[in-house]
Amino acid sequence: MGKFVQFISGAICPSCKASDTIAIGKDNNIIYCVKCDFKEARPLSPNNKTNTINAVNIDDLKTT
Repeated sequence: MGKFVQFISGAICPSCKASDTIAIGKDNNIIYCVKCDFKEARPLSPNNKTNTINAVNIDDLKTT
């Protein structure tokens, strides 16, 4: 089985400015760009000081 990588949708690399190239591996806390050599520690959640990814359903934000 291959290496698990999760891409962060809509993220822009602060180094090369490419869109949708920021990823995070399953078992680490490093985010990185697959296009350039940018790497940094995954930010901590301000509420509980743990590494989390908050997902939002875009349909919940649409107004009718």
